[in-house]
Amino acid sequence: MTEHDGTRSRRPAEVQVVTQLSAERDQLLEGFTSRRAVIRWGQRVAVRTLGQVPQDRYRQLARSFKPDNNAQEGVLLAAFLRSGARTRDLDDEVARGLRERWAADVLGTVSVRAFRSIRKDAGEYIGDSEDDGSSDVGYDPASQSFAMRPALSELDDVQADTLGMLLGGLEDRRQILDWGDYLTSATRGEPVDPDLGTGAFVPKCYRESSTVRALTDPGEEYERFREMFAAKWLLPAFNRGVRDLTNRTAEEPDGGDDSGPAEAPSW
Repeated sequence: MTEHDGTRSRRPAEVQVVTQLSAERDQLLEGFTSRRAVIRWGQRVAVRTLGQVPQDRYRQLARSFKPDNNAQEGVLLAAFLRSGARTRDLDDEVARGLRERWAADVLGTVSVRAFRSIRKDAGEYIGDSEDDGSSDVGYDPASQSFAMRPALSELDDVQADTLGMLLGGLEDRRQILDWGDYLTSATRGEPVDPDLGTGAFVPKCYRESSTVRALTDPGEEYERFREMFAAKWLLPAFNRGVRDLTNRTAEEPDGGDDSGPAEAPSW
C-alpha cells in the first residue's frame, strides 16, 4: 500500500500509519547494507508503530549484535543484512525467509496494534456541506507530519540526532553530559536501564572509564561496541518514549497545506 500524491483522505492519520509502516516493512524485506542501517531502521520503526513493538523483540535484535566466539554477528542480524554486509555464512534464501517471518510475525501484528491505538483519536475532516465530493475534502497524508502529530515528527528527529551522535562517537567525557540532554528528550525521560532507575544511566556512563573510552574512541572495535550499545539500550528506551508521547499528543493538521477542509476535525 502506498500513498498517492495529491490524494486526500478524510482520516489521513490512519492512512499515514499504514502506509509509512508498509514502507519500513519493504526496507526490511529488501535487507540492509550495514549494521547502522539496521539500528536506524529500528528507531524509525519505534515511531512508525507508535511504540507498539514488544520490548522483547528489540532485546532479541540487540542480542544478535553481540559477536560470537568467531567474531560473527548473530543469526537474526545476519538475516537482516544483505549478503555483502554480513560476516556469518548464511544462505540468502534462509536470510530472506527469516526477514519475511519477522515482517509477518512482528510487524504484521504491530501494524494492527498501532492502527487501533490511534483510530479512536484520529480526526475525520469534512467539507462545508453534504454535497462536497470526497476529492475536495480532507488532507493529502503525504503532505502532513507523521500521524498528523507534529510532536511525533519532532521526536523522530531528536531520536535520529541522538542516535547519530552516539554512533559517530562522542568527543570526550564532558560531551557525554551534553549527549545525555539529547537522550532525555529522545526517551522522554523514560529510564534507559530500568534496573538503574530514572536519571541514573548517563551519570553511570560518565563515571565508568571503560564506557567513556567505548563511547569516544574512534577505533573500529569501539564502533562495533557503540552499535551494540545503541541496539541494547537506546532502541527499547526510544520505543517507550514514543509510546508515552503517543498517549499525550494531539492531532494537528499542517496549516501550510491549502488543500485542507473548511471545518475543524470531528472526533
